[in-house]
Amino acid sequence: MLRLKMIRGLLSFSTLLIWCSSFAQTGNSFLTHFSPSDERIDYRSNGMVQDGRGLIYFTNKKGVLEFDGKNWRLIATPGAVYTLSLLQDDVYVGGVFGFGKLTQKANERIYQPIFSQPVFSSAVSKDRVYACSEKSLFVILNEKIEKEIKAQDSILFTGLLEVYESLFVKAGDHDLLQLKNDQLVNAEVPLPAGSEITFCSGNIKTGNLVIGTVAGAVYTMNSKSPAAELKFDDAVFVRQSLLVAGVWINDSQIALGTLLGGVLLVDTNTGATIDHLDFSTGLPDNEVFAMMADHSGGVWVAHEYGFTRIAPSLPFKSYNHFPGLNGNLLCVQSIKGQIYVGTSTGLYRLTKEQLTETKSIQEVQKNQPRRKGLFSFWRKNTNPTASSKPMFEVKVIKQLGYSYKKVPGIEGKIIQLIEVNGKLIASGLSGVFEVADDKPKSISTGPVKTIFFSSTLQQLLIGTSQHQIKTVLSGASGWSETHLLDTLADQISYVFEDNLDNIWLCGRTAVYRVETIDGKITDASVFPIANPSLDETVGVAYGNEVYLAASEEFKIFDRKNSFVRYDSLPGPHRYFASAGYFWFNDGFKWRTVDRRLKSLNLQWLGLFPNLRFLSPTDNGQSLWIITANNELYKFNSAQTVLDDLRYPLVLRQVRGQEIKVTKGKRVTLDQPENELSFEFIQPDYVSSNAMQYRYQVKGLSNTWTSWSNTNHIASFSFLPPGNYQIAIQSRDLLGNESKIETIPFEVLPPYWKRWWFYALEFIFFGILVFFSVKLTVANSRYRYLSEILSLLTVIIFIQFISTTINSIIVVKSTPVVQFVIQVFVALLVFPIELYFRKFMRATAEGKYQIRLKNIKPKND
Repeated sequence: MLRLKMIRGLLSFSTLLIWCSSFAQTGNSFLTHFSPSDERIDYRSNGMVQDGRGLIYFTNKKGVLEFDGKNWRLIATPGAVYTLSLLQDDVYVGGVFGFGKLTQKANERIYQPIFSQPVFSSAVSKDRVYACSEKSLFVILNEKIEKEIKAQDSILFTGLLEVYESLFVKAGDHDLLQLKNDQLVNAEVPLPAGSEITFCSGNIKTGNLVIGTVAGAVYTMNSKSPAAELKFDDAVFVRQSLLVAGVWINDSQIALGTLLGGVLLVDTNTGATIDHLDFSTGLPDNEVFAMMADHSGGVWVAHEYGFTRIAPSLPFKSYNHFPGLNGNLLCVQSIKGQIYVGTSTGLYRLTKEQLTETKSIQEVQKNQPRRKGLFSFWRKNTNPTASSKPMFEVKVIKQLGYSYKKVPGIEGKIIQLIEVNGKLIASGLSGVFEVADDKPKSISTGPVKTIFFSSTLQQLLIGTSQHQIKTVLSGASGWSETHLLDTLADQISYVFEDNLDNIWLCGRTAVYRVETIDGKITDASVFPIANPSLDETVGVAYGNEVYLAASEEFKIFDRKNSFVRYDSLPGPHRYFASAGYFWFNDGFKWRTVDRRLKSLNLQWLGLFPNLRFLSPTDNGQSLWIITANNELYKFNSAQTVLDDLRYPLVLRQVRGQEIKVTKGKRVTLDQPENELSFEFIQPDYVSSNAMQYRYQVKGLSNTWTSWSNTNHIASFSFLPPGNYQIAIQSRDLLGNESKIETIPFEVLPPYWKRWWFYALEFIFFGILVFFSVKLTVANSRYRYLSEILSLLTVIIFIQFISTTINSIIVVKSTPVVQFVIQVFVALLVFPIELYFRKFMRATAEGKYQIRLKNIKPKND
């Protein structure tokens, strides 16, 4: 209903001009997109909350979606969920089915109803939960209805707000009521007359509020001062884009969500727009359903295609969403304040310009009945004759935005960009070009594999696809070829220099060394290399050593003038060379041996398991990054992460046993017939794929597993009976290790292997022995039966003693240990067995008389 009213307020305009102010060319905030992989789940949501463990809950048509950064879980409810509220870590749920709470039952969370009247809004104040239907306000205490407050006959409730532990109820179109002494009275709100509140969101840390109205005005408020309207640069844009949501990011920044224009990040101190996220800058949809600020400084946006987390504090800014950029991104270079990007379709430059976009809005005709209630748009249309038609168009003009323009005159793939004496050199399939003011000058024609500017020769080396090495020199009249290496015929993929002014040229099966003195070539040598997979060879000079990478192994140039395997560095899982730097991934993180980049916090690169390009910029303080997903980021290592909150490790579930785990208490479970597994998770919504785990099971092993992102699940196909303790630990991409969490548990043997079962067997066979002796005395034919029963009783007695010892003395259970224990018990029981046999024989021969009360020798 709120969205329909906001649209109706704009019907007097036929065309609207929406101005969005410019902001510096700093890129857009880092975005992460989430949606359930199960296509049967409709993930559109109008509300979300996060508990103290970091788990996030979303409203859904089929229940409540629970997400931990890696796994989605649908908690079923009897119908569509409209509202979620959090009291401490208890999640309360309201919808068409009524109102209730999520509770834990063994390995799963279930919905527990409190009452069945439909609820569309809820809030928490102090120790009470409030649930609102169109005609009633329910006060919930200790999971029971404490009080029900009815609305007057002419009033419909439309929503709840909580402001500094005071509860407000929106009634009708403009009325706002306040709950005082269990009664609803007219509220006095320091807002302009007639203002209808769209949202009210608080900062968890400071308590400051941000309030939005249907008219598009934004107010901020704290406990010591009344609400004040926020004056910000793009207020007109937000007003005309239809403001629907807002949250605090930190103490001085807010995020505003709109119906038409996506999300704006605003500095409340200066009013400046920090960032604008919409479809053109990476947000999947401009229409915002709901927003939430999480505990780690991120902003969650619910939209038509799932959920997006905005992370403005991360040291990454996106540059690939500006319009105009086409093809697969291959390289990037910033020079004299200009940004150039080479792609599979050509060379592009980021330029500033005015951007225009036209949007059409559809609205239902006025003969459609007006719906009441905050979530009435979730319900079915009660008037099938109502039709929709476009009412007006909105022309969105972004003043002084940025877009990519293709550099004319260069066609085809651009694979390398370098700076030579303040000039940009681009190379690719069309040749090599010097680029200045979007006017390229050809240096060499034909497909090129690599280029390198030699500081020793002061010449540009060009490796072509025709197995040629060209050398060109820049002069007053332009570039001219010098033919220094015309005799070298090989397909060179990479060139670098060492500290001794030697030039190394890397081919697939050989490496060439060109020695120079005083800028002149004096000698050349060739060194064959083992490269069975024929990978493109890359190399680097570090100190006085020269290293190569090929066929997933490192090689070092030794004193015998040959390249041999180098084992001091882990074999690279992935590697590449770009912009004169060598990078490799050792299976856990991206690394480089170049000491010039040691000051950068390269652990952040663990966010991207597969990279295509890396290049330092800003005097080595930043990095350009191109990922395998065709994303372009600028990494600023100096940017401070405002909130470095890390969530605790959480035991998600135990598979194979229906048990409930309580922290600090020993868990007892039967010996599993199938696989038993413990699944842990540390919620992380930035680097869940980079999060690593390890675990140890004391009582089964004394060693920890290796760090791996799959070791959050500890699985056991078989566990012998005994006492165990599972310990698990996590490590994020920055190397921060969590506190070790432990769960003690005991695996019980099957009932037929427990001491009480053997005791029952012993008693049972003992009774049989007693009656068999009686039979033997009566008839010597039962003598052998009695001896067999006696032997069985002794065996059961041994098992009984052995089981009792195992239950009292905890030892590592192995077949050898079990055998030793049984032999020891058998030796202890052996004298008793001998005596018992003699006694049975004497009784059978009539030397003893067995009575129920005692045993007496028979008188001769």
